[in-house]
Amino acid sequence: MPETISCATVDGLAKEYIEKAAACDMAEQELKALRDIIIARVQEEGSYPPRATKTKVLAGEEFDLRVTEPTEISVDSKTAERIKAACLRAGAGRLFPKLFRKVESFVLAGGAEKLLNGNLPERAPRNLRSLFARAVRVKDLAPQLEVKKRKQQQEAA
Repeated sequence: MPETISCATVDGLAKEYIEKAAACDMAEQELKALRDIIIARVQEEGSYPPRATKTKVLAGEEFDLRVTEPTEISVDSKTAERIKAACLRAGAGRLFPKLFRKVESFVLAGGAEKLLNGNLPERAPRNLRSLFARAVRVKDLAPQLEVKKRKQQQEAA
């Protein structure tokens, strides 16, 4: 039969656990504060690498700090179906696949925003832009921080 644990041992384990949990919470708060400082500095002083539009980089001698600000785009399927019907009624059935593609639901097609910001093709529904604005939701997400060790080749340069 296993040996029973004493009340003093239970209390000691509980106290140690509470102390470690408090230390962990404190470390998480300090890490969050440091993360916020780093993100602010990268956003303020960083630069965009080639072909990047949502990521800024701040380079040190040993590390690169990268902050990415992703966005989440969702498409209202019912409104997208209305746009499809409006395009078909207007005789511009080939326009819809340039705006959306169907997976399980509608997702934004590449180049849709560029198409809408320019001159619309003839026979496009006259209320296409307002319908599109109701169908698509853009949500900014929290910035993501990445700290990367620089490559040896970059250090030698």
